Amino acid sequence: MGWTALWLCVLALPLTSAIQVKAKKARQSNHVNSICSTWGREHFKTFDGDVYQFPGTCEYNLASDCHSESYQEFSVHLKRNEATEAEGNPTVKHVVVTINDLVFHLTKTQVAVNGEIVTLPYYNGGVQLERNAVYTKLYSKVGLVVMWNGEDAVMVELDTEYTNRTCGLCGDFNGLPVHNEFIHNGRKVSPIEFGNRQKVHRPNEDCEDPYEEEEEDEPADVQPKEDTCKEFHAQCDQLLRSPLWSSCGAVVNPEPYIQACVQDLCGCSNTSDSFCVCSTLAEYSRQCSHAGGQPPHWRTTAFCDKQCPFNMVYLESGSPCMDTCTHSDTSSLCEEHLMDGCFCPHGTVFDDISKRGCITQDQCQCKHDKVYNSGEVFRQDREECVCHHGQWSCKSLPSPATCAVEEGSHVTTFDGKAYTFHGDCYYPLAKVESKDEASPKFTVLVQLVPCIRQKFDTCLKSVVVLLNNDRNNALVITADGKVSHNAQITLPYNTAGISVFKPSSFHIMLQTSFGLQVQIQLVPIMQVYVTLDESYKSKTQGLCGNFNKVLSDDMKTPQGMVEGTASSFGNSWKANPTCKDREERLDDPCSLSVENENYAKHWCSMLRSSDSTFAKCHAMVDPELYYKRCTYASCNCEKSEDCLCAVFSSYVRDCATKGVVLSGWRENVCDKYTGNCPASQTYSDQLQRCQLTCSSLASKRQGCTNDFLPVDGCSCPDGLYMDDRGTCVPMDKCPCFHNGVHIKPGKSINIQEEHCVCNNGKLHCRSWKMRSESTCQSPKVFLNCSNDLGVQCSRSCRNPDFMDCFSAECESGCKCPMSLWEDGKGMCVKKHECPCSHDGFLYAPGKQIPNGCNTCTCKSGKWDCTDKKCPGTCSIYGSGHYKTFDERTYGFQGKCGYVAVQNKCGNQPGQDKFMVITENIPCGTTGTTCSKSVRVQLGRTELKLSKKTYEVVDLGVGSQIQYRVRTVGLYLIVESDIGIAVLWDRKTTVRIILEPQHSGAVCGLCGNYNGDGRDDFTTQGQLIVSSPVDFANSWKVSSTCPDAESNVDPCGARPNRHNWAKMQCSIITGKTFQSCHKKVDPTLFFENCVKDSCACDTGGDCECFCTAVAAYAQACTEAGVCVAWRTPEICPVFCDYYNDPGECEWHYSPCHTPCYKTCLNPSMTCNNSLPNLEGCYPQCPPETPIFDEETGECVEECNKTTTLPPSTTPWTPTTTTLTTEPPTTTPIQPTTTTTPIPPTT
Repeated sequence: MGWTALWLCVLALPLTSAIQVKAKKARQSNHVNSICSTWGREHFKTFDGDVYQFPGTCEYNLASDCHSESYQEFSVHLKRNEATEAEGNPTVKHVVVTINDLVFHLTKTQVAVNGEIVTLPYYNGGVQLERNAVYTKLYSKVGLVVMWNGEDAVMVELDTEYTNRTCGLCGDFNGLPVHNEFIHNGRKVSPIEFGNRQKVHRPNEDCEDPYEEEEEDEPADVQPKEDTCKEFHAQCDQLLRSPLWSSCGAVVNPEPYIQACVQDLCGCSNTSDSFCVCSTLAEYSRQCSHAGGQPPHWRTTAFCDKQCPFNMVYLESGSPCMDTCTHSDTSSLCEEHLMDGCFCPHGTVFDDISKRGCITQDQCQCKHDKVYNSGEVFRQDREECVCHHGQWSCKSLPSPATCAVEEGSHVTTFDGKAYTFHGDCYYPLAKVESKDEASPKFTVLVQLVPCIRQKFDTCLKSVVVLLNNDRNNALVITADGKVSHNAQITLPYNTAGISVFKPSSFHIMLQTSFGLQVQIQLVPIMQVYVTLDESYKSKTQGLCGNFNKVLSDDMKTPQGMVEGTASSFGNSWKANPTCKDREERLDDPCSLSVENENYAKHWCSMLRSSDSTFAKCHAMVDPELYYKRCTYASCNCEKSEDCLCAVFSSYVRDCATKGVVLSGWRENVCDKYTGNCPASQTYSDQLQRCQLTCSSLASKRQGCTNDFLPVDGCSCPDGLYMDDRGTCVPMDKCPCFHNGVHIKPGKSINIQEEHCVCNNGKLHCRSWKMRSESTCQSPKVFLNCSNDLGVQCSRSCRNPDFMDCFSAECESGCKCPMSLWEDGKGMCVKKHECPCSHDGFLYAPGKQIPNGCNTCTCKSGKWDCTDKKCPGTCSIYGSGHYKTFDERTYGFQGKCGYVAVQNKCGNQPGQDKFMVITENIPCGTTGTTCSKSVRVQLGRTELKLSKKTYEVVDLGVGSQIQYRVRTVGLYLIVESDIGIAVLWDRKTTVRIILEPQHSGAVCGLCGNYNGDGRDDFTTQGQLIVSSPVDFANSWKVSSTCPDAESNVDPCGARPNRHNWAKMQCSIITGKTFQSCHKKVDPTLFFENCVKDSCACDTGGDCECFCTAVAAYAQACTEAGVCVAWRTPEICPVFCDYYNDPGECEWHYSPCHTPCYKTCLNPSMTCNNSLPNLEGCYPQCPPETPIFDEETGECVEECNKTTTLPPSTTPWTPTTTTLTTEPPTTTPIQPTTTTTPIPPTT
């Protein structure tokens, strides 16, 4: 007769009737009702708690998303093996999980994704696969977890958003036991019938359904086979109701598992087989752990024993997040439920470096380029680090700093800030004060000019070194390799502590005895590297910044204001006030020519290729910045190959500074320079000596030293000498040079208003157009070069230091008299009347403007600013675009959870512990980010922000920190009383604001907030690295989540979307944001917008685009420029949704103050560090001026029960989940609770 009656008896005891404990801790919460499982011979437990038996061996739908007939978000299928005498006990043959377009086929020995076998751990499209000693686990960010022990047990866990949306052997997840599965439309459905309905029909598969026995009309309490198995019932009852299992019996009803145990023993041909009872005991143990109980250690070496690898131990309930040597806090940050498996003993961590099993923390090693034992030392350019118990302990080493001008327009300051400036003048790179009485003060200037015909094709034409600001004694090096010091000189050259020589035909070196070294590269184009000893720290200014190890103030003008764009900053440092101001280049040079773009991407990709010569340096020098520069320069330059090769050589030089020598890199690219050495010369990339020249034979002093990086180029063999033409032949007559143009002897050239003739290598010039004093408008006077310095050195309010001027040629003209200064508008004023400039605008004396949290006042042509420490902001948006507290920007597309910021750093935990963890939620075929989940830990409280809502969890440990959550515009804001605020736009943008008291005391992906952006890439192991990928991987929360590899170029993967993306994103560089371009450089925002718009190719096209544009708009708002950029066609926000019919209270604002009068904040006491934010805001009329958050209405007076001053408002909410769904009647307005989110498109 079978078990046709027993199953109803079992179903009468559903698991949902078990005693449930409302836990306060996330890791102990009862989540048994969101889990479906199958185990043993044929047992199933539905989401709704029904336990039944189904012996089918075909492929069946275990659980699927069935809410829509046209689209299925996921499905889980399984197929069992039949139990035979040859194969033993029944096991699951395979599990097939389909999520969107990905199909995962899991067997005991391998995993295939879309038909291709993969290695674990594996990540793709928001799905992570991993395998430990017991389970194969699939985790998807759509809210699905599948676990399989490789044998008989499979578990499926779903997010509650799938309630009443599923079908399959796991049931409909509607919270009602029996109904719809086993009682449908009033009719009883047997488990066999129910199971057969879930069969998956495969082509050409011949599989018979289990036989559905005819229902007998027996009383419900009759259990015919119970009597025959009475001995097993007693045995199972004794096992599962013993005091050993008392903790489980309190949270999970054991009766269904007793019945399952009885059936196992009844149907087992060999009662001595431990499988007959172990599988159900193991499932009861798992369910106990899911329900928050503490299953006992019921296994013994003789009963259901489990073996573990290494020295791990088997536990029935442990954290699946394993602490390791490199991620020692994984378990404390774990969100996953306790489960059975192999774990390290208490007090140990797993050695994920040398795979030695479980060891104590003090036995851990460190790893960088190799494995270091505790006590071993690793040295890099600016640090010496000692491995100490798995953590690096580093100290800074005195080291020089280098500033560079490369490809004519790319500048990198001493403090590491990189920017692009297309100049057309002389500019001081470094104006340096003397470091002591014995050392001179000096200035290094560069001449930047348009190369040929293109406005933004900028070339470095000459480098000038001035000692003690003596313009009459300038040492000038030009792009053609000529060197002059009052007159043209030959190299090597030595004078007054300065040595100039050519180590190769490609380079000129200038060395000094007072801590300055200048390297000038000549081939393929002119580039310059200025190196200063650390003794000059904070003693320099100019285009190279101020060398104070603070990244954020490098763009400080001579007037003392930090500019927002490179053009405003560069223009402020013109050495000649008559030069015209330069503009930012806002367009992409590669967009002008498809051929140039393809050429640039083809060759520049070698920098990123893992198969190229450059790959051995990727760990030390991130190639991404150089790749961007390479494509820009190749498309921008008329001589594309020269500029491309210049970037390659810059990367090679940077690698050499990190100790990585890339020999032979020219074998596959830029080889024309190696093969074009003049006759009798040879090429080498390891030259560190003076090159032998004809002029050196006549020189009595040889001042060359070899304390510089190896350079490449052509060199004469011993016994031969090089002339000024670069060949080993006798010297010939020299032509003249002007701005890179060769003038043959006896030939003439017109320079401005003078006619010049080349004679004996020198230009002799006469003015052909005389000007008179009568052309000058009073009070300006005419200045003649015959008796003065020229107008290039006239006094200017923008350049108040009269001694900073420099120009190669004297210029006659009108200038202000010596007692007055030129004000920038053509007028002459007294010094105290000088205006100040900022962001391209002039401000009158006495004018005050905000500068962050400080105020600057214009005084005598210079800004006098207050010096308060401002709050720091870290921003994360889109598909992994980061800007740290110290303003270092980088991209990282990791798919795990990562620590953005925390105050537990190294061995110094914070007093009031806080932490922010972010995780990307991907979409699209490229896996780009479409939303973010954020975890904010404040002491013992954790706020989980995801899916446009938030949840509050009590962690059970830690201090009680006051906080409040409120909606402001489009943002959900978490504020605390310990100086941290988190702003989330409910999509991909997260902004973290820290008060100054946390300066230098935090760590994570947002850096350490100490002002020095160069050390922001400090790993969790306390080591500074160069690669953003290595840095970010070290901060992942889970040790089992696979490391991210190199960042994906979404436009390369989807070239058909590239032009569309650039067209859409051109709003950032176009007229809409024109008023902001001088305040905030749009270049990086435009590039990020294009990347994200390329990547979002499956729905969300506009979401990615809109988020990227909104990021630039917010940056403009914080710079003081409010741009109303949204339109009905471009990313609209529908605020009228919140208005009642006939009302017009809610309006969109692109930059509204977050502080306005509400019933919960009638005094408008707000966090001053919060910026203005866009979104929907109420505009309360004068007769009802206060906004009531509870009613969502403007009121005349607040209800006394809701009106509380902020100081007494209870900030800590109870444990609850808030939704953002729109109400059915009265719309809720933005308040301190949850509100509907305005739709965007």
